[in-house]
Amino acid sequence: MNRFNTDAKVGLSVVVAIVGLLYMTFQVSGKGWFRAEGYRLSVVVASAGGLDRKAPVQIAGVEVGRIETVTLAEGGAKVTLRINPEVQIKKGATAMIQSSGLLGDRFVEILPGTENGFLIEGDSLMPAAPSPDMHDVMGEFIGVADTVGQAAKDIIAISADIKAVTAAFRETFASDAGKKALQQTIENARRLTGRIDDLVRKNQASLGRLIANMEGFSKTLAADGDQVVKGLNRVVKKVDAGEGTLGKLLNDDKTYEQLNQTMADVSVAFKDLDAIAKKVERGEGTIGKLFSDEDAYDNLNNALSGLSNAVSKLEKFKTFVGFRDEYRLRSGDHKGTFSVRLQPRTDKYYLLEATNDPRGRVTQTDRVVTTDGVPSTITELKTQDRLKLSAQFGKRVSDVGFRIGLFESSMGVGSDYYFWDDALRLSADVWDFTSDDPQSPHTHVKLTAGYTLFDQISLEAGYDQILNPALRTFYIGTGIRFEDDDMKYLLSGLSGLAK
Repeated sequence: MNRFNTDAKVGLSVVVAIVGLLYMTFQVSGKGWFRAEGYRLSVVVASAGGLDRKAPVQIAGVEVGRIETVTLAEGGAKVTLRINPEVQIKKGATAMIQSSGLLGDRFVEILPGTENGFLIEGDSLMPAAPSPDMHDVMGEFIGVADTVGQAAKDIIAISADIKAVTAAFRETFASDAGKKALQQTIENARRLTGRIDDLVRKNQASLGRLIANMEGFSKTLAADGDQVVKGLNRVVKKVDAGEGTLGKLLNDDKTYEQLNQTMADVSVAFKDLDAIAKKVERGEGTIGKLFSDEDAYDNLNNALSGLSNAVSKLEKFKTFVGFRDEYRLRSGDHKGTFSVRLQPRTDKYYLLEATNDPRGRVTQTDRVVTTDGVPSTITELKTQDRLKLSAQFGKRVSDVGFRIGLFESSMGVGSDYYFWDDALRLSADVWDFTSDDPQSPHTHVKLTAGYTLFDQISLEAGYDQILNPALRTFYIGTGIRFEDDDMKYLLSGLSGLAK
């Protein structure tokens, strides 16, 4: 019995040690066991070279999160950051890539903002100008080292040449006078070459451009010299004959008088401008009051500021324009929808749609008809409003979206769930709670599954009119959607074809 207790204690100790080792491993890796996922922010930088996934995110040297993904984006690389849930970052914050230590480990440094409010899931950070780090310093040091090394090689080569020349001269001039003359010559040559070297070094770029231009000019002259001379001869003959503007100016008195009159008119115009400028300076007229009256200037400035704010708000809207077609398997007809989606933020949008429903809105009317004294009831079905309108407000929280508003000319609600980076969407829509349609007495319920291809093309399938047996049907469909940039390219292409 005691042996069993000893074995149990040993086994329990091993289990505790393994659990402790796993706990320490997760703590060192920065993941933890019960840590919340936090929220995502993103920043687009010019280059993410050397930046690894899971690299730390710091504020004032304190780690506040990790890098989740690094993807290619327009204008550079998009870095997605996952920030710890307990960390709040003020709006207006910026981010930049930094390096730490001699090994140059790369991380993202966030500089907190000063605006009111805090950043939330999906917000973007503005990139900040990076300060020089170890990569830049080492790059400059390597460049300087290469320059110094090349200069040292040049000095060694020059020294070897000088040694060879002095040895040859030593053999030629063995006398003292020859040695003295040789030394003087070498000294003069050394000073001359030094001056030439300084001159060439200071004007190396200019000399290179001059030589290149001379080579290009000589090639052009060699190839087209005859044509250039002939062209100059033709121009001189036309001018001498009074042809062309320059020829008429030199030979035609009327042209000279017209030019003289034009110059006189220009002089009068300048005098008028001078008079207007003096009036403006004295504060006369509308423009003068604008420059001299502070109230008029302030009003104009406020109006321009308001216009600028309105334009900036409109530019923040992201617009999507699309069209989709649904083929209903039960009736064999098509249902088309044109949609415009205005999205001021990633988590909020407004959806406007116009739908051409071949069935339309059906209403039932009963009237009594008397035939030979016998009353009878006749039921008539009336179809109208084949064009139905939708106007919905949408809100998205993480991967779940909610919609409320007008669904095909009737109040309703809807929800969406997104998978695979929004490529797959499951939707449920409910509307028309008080229908007058005899074949649709119950609420209109529609389920949809959509998959997006190439960002513009989508495929859909679903089940419509689930609660109304007379109309319930499966359907399949396809759609196409364009964003702001897509429409710009499309309109510019159509403009080019029109020209």
